[in-house]
Amino acid sequence: MAPVSATLCGMTDGAAPGKARPRRELVMAAVEPLIAPLVRLLARLRLNPLVIVAAHAACAALAAVLITLGPRWWPWAAGLLLLRMLLDNIDGAVARSSGQVTLAGRYFDTGMDLLTNLALFVALATLQSPLLTGLAFLVLTFLLSLDYNLERLYLAQRQVSRPEVPPAPSPGPRWILKPFRALYGLVLAPQDRFITWLEQERFRRLAGRQFSSAPLDQRLAWSDLFSTASLVNLGLSTQTILLALLLAAGFPELYPVLVLFQGALVLLVQLWRGWRFRSYLQLAVNGAS
Repeated sequence: MAPVSATLCGMTDGAAPGKARPRRELVMAAVEPLIAPLVRLLARLRLNPLVIVAAHAACAALAAVLITLGPRWWPWAAGLLLLRMLLDNIDGAVARSSGQVTLAGRYFDTGMDLLTNLALFVALATLQSPLLTGLAFLVLTFLLSLDYNLERLYLAQRQVSRPEVPPAPSPGPRWILKPFRALYGLVLAPQDRFITWLEQERFRRLAGRQFSSAPLDQRLAWSDLFSTASLVNLGLSTQTILLALLLAAGFPELYPVLVLFQGALVLLVQLWRGWRFRSYLQLAVNGAS
């Protein structure tokens, strides 16, 4: 997950206008109408987006504490998580609408989502096997990174003929930028590098050539919409709503299990993706012969 992403961590800014994505999370159809008036208001007021990031991080941290206090507090935790989800979809939109996009904000959003996700899973570990819960946290973190990186690859191939270079954001407060960029470099950047290597290696094995030198039609077929969009719909907004619903229903211990199920589902989709791409290459060879 990179700081410019919209998902884990600051990688999940699905509702923000102007952020290109292959598909929006389905839940955004309900969320966007709710937050649009507030985004316009806060942008006019020029509220610092860093304040919004701090607010949604505080909501998640307090929800984690309430989870450990027992079932009577779980509905309150669910409400805080829903508020966290709304605010997490507002911060980036306000930053872009009011011209306050900064590197510090991107890294801060990404880092606080990572840390508060960790806090939530630590709280869930008091209700479920710590080993299973810890594994689920690692799986979710990887899925969110995979979402960001496959979206980035998908968009990059489709903007080859019409590059759009946004203006470089200002650094922002260095006391925020420095530690959160270091956190990203320590935890999330290695995942980005591994996923990039894995994508290129899978392509090389299937196509028999390097991704960078392959024809555009092959790169487009590899970065297909279905496997990319399926990850979009496992984004942080969806994850937060799912955990909130389970808390409200009284079964939050099921959430780590569902995360592992999502991981298995993504693995199947990626295996299908490889089979589909191999079939595409065979058809291309047969058609050319």
